[in-house]
Parts: sequence; structure tokens; C-alpha cells
Amino acid sequence: MARENPDPVVKPPARARLLVIACEFNPGGAAWLALRHMDRLQSRFEIDLLVIGPAAADMLARLPPGVAVYHLPGPRTGPWDRLRGRADPLGALWLPPALAPFRRSYRAVLVVSFVWNWQAARAVALVDAPRKALVLLDEGLARYPRLAARERAAIEGCLRAADIVLPVSARLWRRLAEACPPLALRPWETLPPPVDPPGPPGPPAPPRDRPVVLTIARLSEEKNVRACVEVHRRLRDAGLVFRWHLIGAGPEEDALRADIRRHGLADDFILLGRQREVEPWLRACDVFALFSRTEGCPTVVREALQAGCVVLVSDVNGVDEMIDPGRTGLIVGHDVEAQADALARLLREPQFRDTLRRHLAVSPTVPNSTEETARLARHLETTPPSEPPEVTILIPTYNQSAYIDRAIASALMQDFPALEVVVADDASTDDTGERVRRWVGDPRFRHVRNPENLGRVGNYRRALHEHARGAWVLVLDGDDHLIDPGFIRLAIEALRRHAGRPVMFAQAGQRNLRTDPAAPPLPDILPPISGSEQLLPGGEYLRLVYASGFFTHLGALYDRRAAIRLGFYTEELSSSDMDSLLRLALEGEVLLLNTVAGCWVEHGGNASTHVAPADIAANARLFRRIARSAVRRGLVARAAIEPALTRYEAVTLAYLLSKSFANRPAGPFSLLRALAIIVVVNPRLVVQPDLLRLYYRQVRGWIGFDPLARLRGSRVPAPASPRP
Repeated sequence: MARENPDPVVKPPARARLLVIACEFNPGGAAWLALRHMDRLQSRFEIDLLVIGPAAADMLARLPPGVAVYHLPGPRTGPWDRLRGRADPLGALWLPPALAPFRRSYRAVLVVSFVWNWQAARAVALVDAPRKALVLLDEGLARYPRLAARERAAIEGCLRAADIVLPVSARLWRRLAEACPPLALRPWETLPPPVDPPGPPGPPAPPRDRPVVLTIARLSEEKNVRACVEVHRRLRDAGLVFRWHLIGAGPEEDALRADIRRHGLADDFILLGRQREVEPWLRACDVFALFSRTEGCPTVVREALQAGCVVLVSDVNGVDEMIDPGRTGLIVGHDVEAQADALARLLREPQFRDTLRRHLAVSPTVPNSTEETARLARHLETTPPSEPPEVTILIPTYNQSAYIDRAIASALMQDFPALEVVVADDASTDDTGERVRRWVGDPRFRHVRNPENLGRVGNYRRALHEHARGAWVLVLDGDDHLIDPGFIRLAIEALRRHAGRPVMFAQAGQRNLRTDPAAPPLPDILPPISGSEQLLPGGEYLRLVYASGFFTHLGALYDRRAAIRLGFYTEELSSSDMDSLLRLALEGEVLLLNTVAGCWVEHGGNASTHVAPADIAANARLFRRIARSAVRRGLVARAAIEPALTRYEAVTLAYLLSKSFANRPAGPFSLLRALAIIVVVNPRLVVQPDLLRLYYRQVRGWIGFDPLARLRGSRVPAPASPRP
């Protein structure tokens, strides 16, 4: 008979989702550390594992039940490589947006290794999670000073995304922070590698005819396992008889076996391969020895100390935090002679070994791993407070999905820490939204989408007035990109050097790139200055722009508050960016930087190449309007700026009209309309050479022949008089 009031089914509380990122999952310290952390955290979190790089099947088989594995075999290149036909410095940053870790939201991210692989470094920033912890377990970051700029930028982006850095030893932290200054800016706390609690006592070891030395290490060069054979040979030759057991596997195995045979140690130096359980071996040895050249903090030494072993270890990171030298173990230098002398003492003096064991028993040096796991969980569950950025990079975009990934990647590659990147999507109808969503995991990144299309200038205006939070703003159109990862830092440092001056913006040059491989290359645009930088009053800057033609929008880092007060992006013009910055220049000074900040990409859809004929005059007239304002305010003399202004008006009109003629067939009406535009802007421009040449080319194309050539051809010289 069914119960009328069955007991309700009590469901266990849902666990938060954690992503663990590793750049490899082969037998070694990183994989073992990841396994230990996942074993201990699985009761608190649903765990996904993202491996970017090689992964061994036997290591994956050891994962706790329920861990979902996502594997990327290694770096690949993006579509930009195929477009340009050469290696792309940002190609390694491309990650498949369809992969689950880049579509999910996580409570936290735990990174156990990242420096060997740019994709792993980028993944740390891209995954959507409010809390990110980075474990440092080896000396890989010591290579930082020798890396290329783009490699350093990827690493720095990973470090900035981390809310807490957890080195496995304080000594490792100090060494890496000295080599990698950005690391020293991050919050940190030592978290030694966890070890399993000791199991129940096993059966007593069988009687032995000689002492046993044990080493557990990967058979690789950095573990210096071949030094063990050399130490054994020296002590054997000195009359010491003992056995040495070595647990592990790796690339040095063949060389190690050759050393053993050459020294006649085949019966005494025994390679045991990998062993699933090492605790019985630790309990049975007389001395545990490890002669590594480098370690973050050797986990196996913690395990040996916990098992009560007498430990002899080389002087590597972390051992001085575990061992009281001469009291709970021995720390020795990296030369074979010192290692042999220390081991000889331990083997010859059993009373000394007993003393070390007694001290170790009453002064345990291995902290409680349960408490350490609880501390790690608290780090992963704590949401950090947000800090206002100093710089905002705005990326206004509309239907530029083919370029938007590159723009965002180049912005997030900047090595300036107090940065936010905001994509202002003007209601795109292509797959821009899908592409942008892959970046939302980076805490510096925001995506805002207008509910309706505002147009290019309206999108600029809303992005600046409503979404930018930084004191300084750079606007990077969605089809352009930065090429110098250090540009924002360089510009801010330059602005800080002139902190007492009324500098409205810093402005650098740009590279011009055509996507059409058949088109002739375009020259770079750089400020016409000598030296690395020059500070100009607003009037002088205006005269320089008109005289040289130098101007960039993507290279300008401007004062946000001053720009909002001035009414940036209020003119519905193709040249609204230039109108805004030239007006801002007159409010103070401009700092020119003699460097290339980014790349302007010409692809046929640029706003500057599609100016309607009705808007051409307004785009050209703004320059004289701004010049008159500068003259009225006494910032520049009219006579000083007039020649350059007139020439600049002519060059601008020639460019805009040529683009208009290219989009529409030339005819009598279009030629008359072009003449009317020129007269409206400035009647004196009619006789400017740039416009005369443009007008003549259009007339020649309309009538179908070159009238000057025919005129020259009609002047046939008279025949020469006959000779007498």
C-alpha cells in the first residue's frame, strides 16, 4: 500500500563549477599537483579540466570520477595568417569559441601551469569566472626577461587576470618576482603542494644485509638523477656497501642504465620504474636522497618527511621551509663531492640518523594538508573587489566580425595593468556577438550592445559618455588593431612625466595595411618630430597637422573628462574623430610620441572611403572652422597657418572627391557638383594643383581621351627647307 505522505526527496546542494587549467598533463609535477588538488576539491566543486598541450592517457585515467576533460593539443594559427601569408604574432592566442570552457560560467579557475604555452596564458583571461587563482610550481617564469615582447604580454595578461598567486614556496616567489616584475604586483600567498595523509603502518621491513637509499624523481636532466649513480660509485670505491632504489621514469633512463653498467653497479643501483604507491618504499629506506637542480617545492620531500624519513636534499626552492638543517634533515650544495660526503656521513653514522628521526618526530615540518585545502577553497570562493581602471580602450564596431577578434586580442595584450577593454556593438547583424562572447571571461573586458543602431558617430558618443570609466581613453575601431603591446604603458608613462602640464592627449603613429595583396603598400604615418616625444601647444599642433598631414585616431590616448566637457563626437561627420581631437588640442597641449601604436586596415568598407557627396563639404570645412577658433583665441597667427590650411583643405577634398568618383561614374553633373563643393569650401581651392589634377583626370575619363595629348600632337613642326 502506497504511503499517503511520502518523505520528500532531499537533493544534495548543487556544487559550484571549477575549471582547472594545465598546459600539459604528462607524468610530472604539474599533473600530479593538479590531480591532488582536484581530489581534494571535488567535494566542493563540479570540476572541468582544460589541458592545452600534451596529455598522457595514464594520467587522465587517474582523474577523480566526474571530472570533464577538454583537450587542446597545442597552439594553432588563425585566419589572419592565411590572409597575410606569414606567421601571425597573435595567432597562438586563437582559442576555439565553441569549446565548453569558453561558453560556460565558472565560480572559479585554478591554474596549475601556464608559462609554456600562450594559449594556456590566454585561456586564464578568457574564461568567465569571478575568481582566478594561479599556482606557481616551477621556475619557468625565470625566462621572462629573455622572452619576446608578445610572449611577455601574454604572460602579463595571465598574471593580471589572476586574483591571487599561490607559489608553492616563498623562495620560489622571491626568485620569480625578481625575474618577472609584473608578478611582484600581484597578491600572493604560499601554498605548498598537498600530500596524502599517512596510511596505517605496514608490516615491518624484512631484515637487510645493507642500508637502502631511496630516490623518487622523474628521470630527467633537471632532477639530476645521474648524479645519484656518480655518488654511489664514489662511495662504493670508498668502501661503503649499500643499495640505491630509484623510482621514476623519463628521458634519462637509457643514459642512466648505461652509467650503471659502466660503473658495475647493476646489482646495487636498482631502477624500479613508476610505482603507484610510494609510501611503503619511503618507510623501508634508511635515507631518502634528492639531488635536483631546480624545484618549486619538492612534493616528494614533504612525503618523505611525513613518513619519518631521514632526508638528504640539494639546496632548491622550498626545502629550507621544510627542513631545519642538521636537526630534521640535511640540505647540501649542488656539487657531487658535497653530496657524496653528506650521504657517507648518514650511512656511516646510524646514531646520527636516529637523532634526525627523533627531532623530526617531535618537530613535524609538514603542515596539515586538510587545512591547506580549506585555505585554497576559500581563495576560490572569495569574490575580489573591483578597482576602477586608469585606461579604457573602446572598440566601437558594427558588422566587423572578420576583424573583431584581432582588435580585442590586441587590446587585451597591452601590458598596462589598470586597463579595461569595452566593445561597443552598434546592434550588429552578423556573428559579432558570438565572437565577442568568447572574451567575456577576462575581468578587464566588457561587451555592451546597443538595442538599436545609432550609427558610427552615435556609437562613439554613447561608448565614451556612458561606458568608458578610465581617466584616459583610446578608441580602436573594430576593424583595426594595436601592434605594440607596450603602447598604453609607454603613453601613460610619458603623460606622467608631464603631469604638471595641461596635456589633453598623447598621440602616436599608425601602420596602414591593405587587405588586397595586389594593391600597392601604404606608408606608415608618424609625427614629424625628432626624438622620441615632443610636447606642443594646441595652436602649434594644429599647424603641424595641417602642414604635414599627420593625424591618427587609434594612436590617441585622450583625457576622458576633458573630452566629455568639450562634447566629443557630436558632429555627424565621417571626420568626427578629427573634429573632436583638433578641438580638444586647443584646450591645452598635445604630447606627440614617435612610435607606431597600431594598424589601420583598409578593406573597402572603411567609413572614410564611403562619404556621401552631400557630406564632403562639411567634412572639409571643419578644418577652417577650427583654425578660425585658434586664431580668435590667439593660439596661432592667421598668416602662419593659412598656407598649410589651404593646402590641407585641397588634399582632403581631393581624397574625398576621388573616393566619391570611384563609387559613381563621372559625368557632367558629377563634375559640376564637385566644382560646387570646392567653391563652397574655399573658392581659392579651384586653382590648387591637387584639385586641378583630380578634375582633369575625371574630365579625361568622361570624354574618353586626353585633350592635352591631342593638343600636343596637333602641333606638327613644319618640314625643313631643302638643302642647297
